[in-house]
Amino acid sequence: MENAEPARRFVPRLEAFLVRLGHIVLPLLALCAWACAASRPASTSSSPETPVRPPTAAVPVEEAAPVLTPPGLRLPPSVRPVRQTVTLELDPRRESFSGTTDIEIALPQATSEVWLHGEALSVRDAAFIVAGSRVRTSTLPIGDLLVFLPREPVGPGTVTLRVAFTGRALAREGSGIYREEDAGRWYTMTQFQPLAARRAFPCFDEPSFKIPWRLTLRVREEDGAYANAPVEAETHGPDGWKTVRFQTTPPLPSYLVAFAVGPFQSVDAGVAGHHRVPVRMLVPHGRTAEAAWAAQSTPRLLERLEAWFGTPYPYAKLDVLALPGTQGGAMEHPGLITFGAPLMLGPVEGDSLWRQRYFAQTQAHELAHQWFGNLVTPAWWDDLWLNESFADWLAYKAMTQWKPEWRGDVRRVEARGDALVEDRLVSARSIRQPIEAPGDIHAAFDGITYNKGAAVLAMFESWVGPDAFQEGVRRYLDAHARGTATTADFFDALSSATGKDVASAFSSFLDQPGVPRVAMALECPKDAPPRLALEQRRYLPLGSPGAHDVPMRWQVPVCVRYAVKGREGRACTLLSEPTGTLELEGATACPDWVHPNVEGRGYYHAVLRGDALERLTRHGGKGLSVAERRVLLDDAQALVASGDLAVARALALASRLMRPEDPDLVMGAAALVASVRDDFVPRTSMANHARFVQSLFGAQARRLGLLPRPDEGDDLRMLRPRLVWMVTQAGEDAHLRAEARKLALRWLEDRRSLPMDSAHAVLGAAAAGGDAALHLRLLEALRTTTERRERDLLLTALGGFHDAALARASLALLLVPEVDAREALPILFRQLEALPTRAVAFDFLREHFEALRERLPRDIAPWLLSTGGFFCDAEHRKQFASFFEPHASAFEGGERILAQTLERVDLCIAQREALRPGLERFLRRY
Repeated sequence: MENAEPARRFVPRLEAFLVRLGHIVLPLLALCAWACAASRPASTSSSPETPVRPPTAAVPVEEAAPVLTPPGLRLPPSVRPVRQTVTLELDPRRESFSGTTDIEIALPQATSEVWLHGEALSVRDAAFIVAGSRVRTSTLPIGDLLVFLPREPVGPGTVTLRVAFTGRALAREGSGIYREEDAGRWYTMTQFQPLAARRAFPCFDEPSFKIPWRLTLRVREEDGAYANAPVEAETHGPDGWKTVRFQTTPPLPSYLVAFAVGPFQSVDAGVAGHHRVPVRMLVPHGRTAEAAWAAQSTPRLLERLEAWFGTPYPYAKLDVLALPGTQGGAMEHPGLITFGAPLMLGPVEGDSLWRQRYFAQTQAHELAHQWFGNLVTPAWWDDLWLNESFADWLAYKAMTQWKPEWRGDVRRVEARGDALVEDRLVSARSIRQPIEAPGDIHAAFDGITYNKGAAVLAMFESWVGPDAFQEGVRRYLDAHARGTATTADFFDALSSATGKDVASAFSSFLDQPGVPRVAMALECPKDAPPRLALEQRRYLPLGSPGAHDVPMRWQVPVCVRYAVKGREGRACTLLSEPTGTLELEGATACPDWVHPNVEGRGYYHAVLRGDALERLTRHGGKGLSVAERRVLLDDAQALVASGDLAVARALALASRLMRPEDPDLVMGAAALVASVRDDFVPRTSMANHARFVQSLFGAQARRLGLLPRPDEGDDLRMLRPRLVWMVTQAGEDAHLRAEARKLALRWLEDRRSLPMDSAHAVLGAAAAGGDAALHLRLLEALRTTTERRERDLLLTALGGFHDAALARASLALLLVPEVDAREALPILFRQLEALPTRAVAFDFLREHFEALRERLPRDIAPWLLSTGGFFCDAEHRKQFASFFEPHASAFEGGERILAQTLERVDLCIAQREALRPGLERFLRRY
């Protein structure tokens, strides 16, 4: 699953860039990444300590009512499903649905109660079928569980539980069975990961219960029906309904079952892979032309992944379905991968290169899941990293093989940087964390699992060697195909293939949070080879509640690159103790420079002591790869935040390492500059700060302009929205703002006048200095368009006005019945991100919190608890905590979200106080 995290995540997109600038999710590309947090159902399961006595009516009257003790977080492992058949009647126009299911269950002994998952379902009838006979059965709902109570004990052996039930498919939701309207047509879709299959049918809703599924859908004649497996038979009735029966699936956990119903249209993408698997794009009615890029890229990526795994794609078909509405992200269901339409579909002309690359990166991730997660499934959610970290890590490989010019190595380093920022929090979770409550499951879908997990995999792949690592992965998949596995199983396969005991070193990064800070001092004794004295401890930023003297130790693969009189060498070690030594045995003299992290493979922050950083960057880092330069820029951000590097030196480093002709280095430098938040800059120095930004980026932004040129490369087209944002926002460039206003007004008259990437840059720049007249024009355009991409552009721009009255008028759209609150959410986050409108947005949020909470799906509403992370002062921190602390427990995982939000504010306050004097001195020269 591609998860929002909240950015992160792992792909070269503008939202992730803004997160790296020190901000929270800000979807200037309006790719609807809001639903990347895609499954946060509220759990109401009972406490395992509380016995429940059902009412007398729940059991036959002649029996005594039993005292029931619900299971805890997990169902009893001794009662296991064997296979399940589900029949559903679905009409996307209706909220209610009905169904029946037969579940074959293996019982080790005679039992009088069987527990399954079932939430918000009404059971109409239930019975156990034993040797062809029906055993009358009562049902009691308890939270998100159903307990089935047969009149007489059933088992041992295999029995069938037959249940008839009804449920609700809610509109504007994003999990369970839900519905969306698009261009006047209704669609029904599913998103079950992690805990929402139980809202569709009674089931064993845990990943360890991996069974074959047989699905039948009864739908209206005019609707199409799609599921994981190919259609086996279709029959038509005289009543305007048809019955579509699908082939039995290979063993799947419940969260991977998927189906969709509605007037979808199909785009043939040919066949792919060793088995010549048919590939189709399924899109909302009338949008087939927009699937061209998805149809072109998907087969190519599948073939590259097949080659890497050395085994064919393991399913009978590959449908890729665009979910109508504002739903974002993607999900890896076998045979039926789903994407939010804004990410999967692009305009026939003027498509966004950002969107195309983001889709391809995400599709590589979802296709990698067909082996990691689908073919072999983690036995429990504590090993979610075996799904998501692997899919992220392998996606970079597939992308680099397919499109090397897209610089997958740099994208990998960017994602590593995102993880390092998230991992600096004391409240950060570990990659592999015990699961003790439903909130722990939801929390696992974050940047630590995705970005940090992928970075750690890249580090250990480099340590053991790519070929040996690949062989270990193949052994792991071969040994556990069609079943489940654990981290220990993976370690066994990897150790067998590499001849190294990887478990302890790997586990030091999996099972504890935080980032190693590795200090390096170059020593050049006369009678021995040059060496690096190494020292490790946990990285902690200024203001962190963590104590530096709390012992934390990693086994860190450290690899450095060095040069002696023009000749380069490389040296590696495994730093297992608090201190160590790395001899540079190939060096014939004291090195001219040492780079502390070869190709950015190591997951650590490096502190170069003495003059080592100056020597490394003296000539602009000549000889370093782009990835190695980006690592230095990331480390500089972190070391400023921890007080290990003066802010003036860091900002000078941005200038040294940047090369105007290289867009990735321009953006790396911009990220370092923007990590010094506006909150850190004294009011008297704001003009100086703007001039400093202009000195670095202004001339290039004006040369690049707001419109693409016919001979312009893709990299410059992708750089434009980032650079324009930097120069018009932080640099307050009046010339570009004025030009943006002219182009914005032209776009309002003719939507074809700007390609998508330029339109984002133009409207955002125009809004920053926009007046009431422009605001009114944008509002009028919003009222008259239903086209989703145009609405995304308009709503994002409406969130960018800095005038307080106009900001309030934009925020009001979040409450307008005709506006979907999900699509308008960027207004709130854009205004919280901007210093001039932050207080206005916060006041609006407090005043209308309950209304917003009700208008947002259960998956997205918890994000409101993260809004305080934009603040950087004690008074607003106090106000935020006072207002939201009473609400946190009402959200799944809310206490953790709130704790991390408040910690971010505390860190910002501490850094502001520490950095302001040095920053003010630095800015005086501008």
